[in-house]
Amino acid sequence: MELLEVVDTAIHVEVLKLYPNAELPEFRCERLESSVLHMEYRSKRPFSRLALGLIQGCAKHYGETLEISHESFDSEEQYETHFTIKRIQ
Repeated sequence: MELLEVVDTAIHVEVLKLYPNAELPEFRCERLESSVLHMEYRSKRPFSRLALGLIQGCAKHYGETLEISHESFDSEEQYETHFTIKRIQ
């Protein structure tokens, strides 16, 4: 889950080096407990399901079992989905 917390500050920084004009989604994270992460996805594009798939793929790659719930708050201006990600021991 630690990788998910640095999408905006580490991964997107590198993407912008390659594609300076890219319009990237915004991710905000808050650690609720040591095993629970709240992640907010915001974008002009409706790709929250892609974000979910990337979260699941990240967990599979690192051999972690996650319980993921999500709720969407889309508007005319932007797409927004809140994920609650819990690491299962």
